[in-house]
Amino acid sequence: MARPRSLDCKLDGTIPFSTRPLAAAVRSALLLTALGTTGLALADDTATAADATLAEIKVVGQQDKASTEYTGSYTTKEMATATRMGLSIRETPQSISVVTRQRMDDMGLNSLADVLVQSTGVTVQENDSERTTFAARGFSIGNYQIDGVAVNSGANALFDTAIYDRIEIVRGATGLVSGNGDPSATINMMHKRPGKEFAASAGMTVGSWSKVRLEGDISTPLKADGSIRGRLVVAGQNRHSYMDLYKERKLVGAVVVEADLTPDTMLTAGIDYQKNTPKGTSWGTTPLFFADGTPANMPRSFNMAAKWSSWERQFQNSYVYLDHRFANDWKIKAAYGRLDSSSNGKLFYGGNGFPNQDGSGLSVWSGAFPYDEKQDNFDLSANGTFPLFGRQHDLVMGVNGWKRTGTTLETQMENPLPFATTIPDFRNWNGDVPEPDLIRTGARDVATTKQSGAFIATRLNLADSFKLLAGARISNWKTYNDRYDTSNAFVRRSAAYKTDDVLTPYAGVVWDVSKTTSLYASYTDLFKPQNLKDKNDAFLDPITGSNVEGGVKSELFDGALNASFAVYRARQDNLGEEDMSVAPTFVLPDGSRPYVSTGKGNISKGHEVEVSGSPLRGWQLFAGYTHGKTRTDKGVLTNTIQPTNMLRLTSTYRLPGDWQNLTIGGGVSVQNDIWATNVALPGGKRGSVSQGGYTLLNLMARYQISPKLSATMNLNNALDKSYFRRVGFYSGGYYGEPRSLALNLRYQY
Repeated sequence: MARPRSLDCKLDGTIPFSTRPLAAAVRSALLLTALGTTGLALADDTATAADATLAEIKVVGQQDKASTEYTGSYTTKEMATATRMGLSIRETPQSISVVTRQRMDDMGLNSLADVLVQSTGVTVQENDSERTTFAARGFSIGNYQIDGVAVNSGANALFDTAIYDRIEIVRGATGLVSGNGDPSATINMMHKRPGKEFAASAGMTVGSWSKVRLEGDISTPLKADGSIRGRLVVAGQNRHSYMDLYKERKLVGAVVVEADLTPDTMLTAGIDYQKNTPKGTSWGTTPLFFADGTPANMPRSFNMAAKWSSWERQFQNSYVYLDHRFANDWKIKAAYGRLDSSSNGKLFYGGNGFPNQDGSGLSVWSGAFPYDEKQDNFDLSANGTFPLFGRQHDLVMGVNGWKRTGTTLETQMENPLPFATTIPDFRNWNGDVPEPDLIRTGARDVATTKQSGAFIATRLNLADSFKLLAGARISNWKTYNDRYDTSNAFVRRSAAYKTDDVLTPYAGVVWDVSKTTSLYASYTDLFKPQNLKDKNDAFLDPITGSNVEGGVKSELFDGALNASFAVYRARQDNLGEEDMSVAPTFVLPDGSRPYVSTGKGNISKGHEVEVSGSPLRGWQLFAGYTHGKTRTDKGVLTNTIQPTNMLRLTSTYRLPGDWQNLTIGGGVSVQNDIWATNVALPGGKRGSVSQGGYTLLNLMARYQISPKLSATMNLNNALDKSYFRRVGFYSGGYYGEPRSLALNLRYQY
């Protein structure tokens, strides 16, 4: 372990700075990749037809205005996450960010957490090495989609981006089409799609802490005319960490096949697979204080885990879509998805208590949490136009829903434990701890949640420059827990909740004040049953409230650049937050942590600015600024571990003339201070801990070695800023990553 680094602390307790055969085939391809058979992949478009020294890239196949592959752009022409109508960003009356394939490749954004930490208004915070949460506009993000179909997985933060074309982020509520009226944001991960001509590439990344990442991607016609086409994406990654003892292995794969059944009908089927296997997993944070009350100033490498401590996760997402376009330009889409996910936690971490100067004082948290979840999703929608009063108007309607079943097998570590429950000396910790056997009693808890609903919305073209959007959704929810004993006999049903025919209205207006600029406003009600329970294993009441926002959007440089400004106000009642009155190791029968309601009248309001796209030839730009605060009904500031002000900026520039093979760029992330209150301090005291505002600088450069081979360098946290991403979680803090370097070589065929 490295020597402790200095950390400025105030002695008052404030720290100034938190289908099985196909699936088997995918796994086989992943193992080959991990062994060095990298395959081939479609690379980012660093070339243009205008540059004679670089190879021409042909974009063929499905004409998808929303796709960002090969465009080299930091924006998109179209998206449908908010309304399902396939509108441009300017035509949609909500705040939208799109992280394109080009931006992910430029900045080396390999996980969903990597993407969101560089997105407008989103905070990424860790409780430990495996538990990562996202929040926006003062509230936790709970809505996730793949291709517009709802998904739920404990591995959301771990989703690898190799298989996605873009990540769409709609800030504010999307309850109209998703059913979850959540005023934070909806994250929609859109798959890469196969083309009608063969294309492929391979990539290798090496970086700090022994990181090695291999990627492969093949897109090929499966029929001579391209009417049937397929794509295989694989990735394998091994890495160690700035944290002592921690390392992780990751396997990722996706297979997708598209078939044009008729000129107007397309069938899509695919499977995604990912497995994350960490070792040296932490289960808590880094101590901020010694037992005598002085600042601990622990090094960023601090990790009191056992070498075998692990929280393995995997998921398999199987899906099939059927799209049909009618002669009158109406479209219908039917979608079904099945997400099978599992996690297997077997944990040891010396995070309990306050350490002494001599290295003693910390005791151990340990536990085992095997969990399996199955989620079936369906979505049927139709959209098109209709005539009224001499004008054409848009209409979308549909039904969707899901059923989620999570099973926790009652598991215990052997008794007595084969290891001591105290850390003898944290200064000389090596993680060599006997690994216990696990005992499964045969008892299990099964949590079931069902959601279904129907929605309809229209965009009325009242004038050439004025559009009115209006719609509503009717939703039904049911959730309950079943307990089975060691003989598989049903014991009881508990924590049941049911609601029927909940109406969620939506309204929006867009007024084009010029050919490139629009004013907009939107309103929606909020209703979201919470899959959260209190310490007595009872579900919290549903979240209710409203969300309103307005602003201005512009399309500049013939649509190459999108700019927006928004103001918003959201109210939430019964919002759940983690119950800090119980021990960090306390879990409910299903393995989850208990939560408590924050009551009524939680108000979040603020404003956002975003610019994305290309202001000039060769220059790609993304910039987003957010200011927002959340208060209780009594005006007390809450959610203070989320910054009030955030700036995220990413930019690249491809040099002209003789230097056209070189692209340079980077990014800046700035935020103000965060803090946590009522934190347990040494001596039985309570107080606040904080992380002061900080600025992070990232740098990148790419050189086109030949028409098919490029090299990209990413230097993250270039100034090696030491900071906490989160503070206050059980009296500790979680460090952000130190300076790191990665080099990527990518060959495109």
